[in-house]
Amino acid sequence: MPIITLTSDYGPERFYAGILKGALYSAVPSVNVVDLSHDIRKFNSVDAALLLRGAVAHFPKGTVHIIAVQSVASAEKPHRIVRIEDQYFIGSDTGIFHLIFGKSPDAIFDLSSMRADFDYPTFPERSIFVPAAAHLSRGGIPELLGRPASLSSPKTILQPVFENRILIGHVISIDGYGNCITDIDKRRFREVGLNRAFVIVMRSSRSDIRRICTLYSEVPVGDSVAIFNHLGLLEIAINLGAPGTANGGASGLLGIVIDDVIRIEFAD
Repeated sequence: MPIITLTSDYGPERFYAGILKGALYSAVPSVNVVDLSHDIRKFNSVDAALLLRGAVAHFPKGTVHIIAVQSVASAEKPHRIVRIEDQYFIGSDTGIFHLIFGKSPDAIFDLSSMRADFDYPTFPERSIFVPAAAHLSRGGIPELLGRPASLSSPKTILQPVFENRILIGHVISIDGYGNCITDIDKRRFREVGLNRAFVIVMRSSRSDIRRICTLYSEVPVGDSVAIFNHLGLLEIAINLGAPGTANGGASGLLGIVIDDVIRIEFAD
């Protein structure tokens, strides 16, 4: 059974996702359509890339991923099919593909030739992405959809910096639980930390964290905790916390927002 996943910033208004599903089932009745998320922050390619980065390894070869974020094409953000490790990704080249993979794709194809069937220019997910995904899920080759192409320059995002015993990173995403995901990865932390004592410094000194846990439950309910998540990225959370609950989420309780600086100060 072929699999096609959907990732979008449609939010609570799932009307558009419903249209895509109906069109996919009409084109490939045997397809299994999987909703990865429709709660990506509006136009936020970084959020979409993080989600896909953590998900794609769990899908079999031949899976097709539709990325419905910033989908309207332009000269700077053309539509692309990208193949890597026998999975396909269809979306606009906003720099997202570099963020998902962290390495060079196996092949890239341009979808601009499909504009002849572009009935609804504001809804390319339906007019372009669905036919392309259906073709691939039926075993069609991407060469019939477009010519070989290249990707744009990698999306520029803030990167961690280490200087004078201090590793400086940034919050790059906040999930539905209010957990704050940073760009500091486990490899970099170990590389510069050298098993030294440390303190994670945020906006308020009352929120400082001095150890990294394996599980959220290693601290009392309602306390702040630092872990390396399934992506290997440092995450600041509240044990059993989430917006709207008694314990709240780390973002709201600690006053953390996207692009906030997170400092890890290591001992001498």
